[in-house]
Amino acid sequence: MAEERNMVNLTLTVSREERKALKQLALDKDTTVSALLRMWLKEHMEEENTSRD
Repeated sequence: MAEERNMVNLTLTVSREERKALKQLALDKDTTVSALLRMWLKEHMEEENTSRD
């Protein structure tokens, strides 16, 4: 993926339970936690843009 060359690291503080839930969600979707968060952010940004129109 070309956009991956522009990636930076981000530290996120979550509880153990939240970390476990994130890892399980990613596993269920056969993806990584990072990819899961990128998908969520993209969807959220699209929703925000749609609601502003």
